[in-house]
Amino acid sequence: MKNYKLHVSEGFKDTYGKEMLVKKEIEYKVLDIFKHHGFELIKTPAVEYIDVYSKNGMQKPDLYNLINHQGEVLALCNDMTSSIARFVGSNNSLPEGAKKYCYVADTFRYPRLYQGKNHQFLQAGVELIGKSGVLADAQVIQLASLCLRHCNVMDFTVHLGSSLFLEDILKDFNLNLDVQKKVYEYMDLKDYVSLRNLLGENLDEEKSSFLVDLLLKSGKLHYMEKLMDKLKGLSSYNDLCYLKELYLLLAKLGLDNVIFDFSIYSYQQYYTGIIFSIYVNGVTKSVVTGGRLDKLLKEFGKDLEDCGFGLDIDSLAKHCLINDLILVKDEKYLGYLTVDNFVYANKVNEELREKGIIVSSLEFDSLDEALEYAKSNGFTKLIVYTNEEYKIMEVTLC
Repeated sequence: MKNYKLHVSEGFKDTYGKEMLVKKEIEYKVLDIFKHHGFELIKTPAVEYIDVYSKNGMQKPDLYNLINHQGEVLALCNDMTSSIARFVGSNNSLPEGAKKYCYVADTFRYPRLYQGKNHQFLQAGVELIGKSGVLADAQVIQLASLCLRHCNVMDFTVHLGSSLFLEDILKDFNLNLDVQKKVYEYMDLKDYVSLRNLLGENLDEEKSSFLVDLLLKSGKLHYMEKLMDKLKGLSSYNDLCYLKELYLLLAKLGLDNVIFDFSIYSYQQYYTGIIFSIYVNGVTKSVVTGGRLDKLLKEFGKDLEDCGFGLDIDSLAKHCLINDLILVKDEKYLGYLTVDNFVYANKVNEELREKGIIVSSLEFDSLDEALEYAKSNGFTKLIVYTNEEYKIMEVTLC
């Protein structure tokens, strides 16, 4: 029989040691950036009523559900954007005008296929509420890139797309709603074979090939201008004009690593305008996802625009660990305590800690026992206290 006291549930894990220190350092860095850009830190409950994460009466399929003692259906925090929207919608005392919130929080999602995927994600992010347009969008994307750069991550690419453009071009090509829904389903599944067959059945060869290529290719300004030439006169052309304007503004801000990518999927039409993902070289999944969600606040009683992003701290920390991008103080001293030296040792330890040195002191029966413990637990120095004096010994790690 499985001893559940000694196991964690699938999709969850313990985090400790240097990995935990790196995650905390990333938290400090991004929160400092958010603070200096005028974002207010917010913490919402880890559990919300399930309706918070539902759209048009449909619950997200990846929710962690639970029932309280009153029989009410709840869910673990699945999406901080929805939780913040609930907060804004339920608080009529908030001041008028733009609202800027930032957070670091755990979110919980149950993947359709486990395949070793995590169910708990540590995220940092922002929501810029009450502002729309190219300046607001540029600020949010620039802020996301600053988070990576302040973590010494420089080799990344911003993939920029638009859910509005995809919606408009499907309408421009006169695809009915059922076919449009199928297109989004196949995009979600990355099933481009079925997508090609579907478009081939409903469009002529030229339009079908154009749409498939659009979802498989990406490029920079020259690529965008070629698309604009082909779509001139259609409603989707205006969406491309907006993306081009945003691209040029980001370039002026020093972001020359932006590419246009229309394969980014808008989950259940979650986004209503720009969508962006940031990929770091060597990381298989996007480290940042974000975009514009101008319809979300309406579901919570407030007609306000919203643009934001979420940064995957878990993936970023793993990348920083592998590449030694964030330095953490891994030099730590072990104090060899006895009953006779306890008071003096505490005085010495505090002096060393004030200098920024990590000191952990423990009682041992002998010097050999203290040395063995230090070697096994990664201590670089051993402090030995004798007669109101102390000496620091080098420790050869195992």
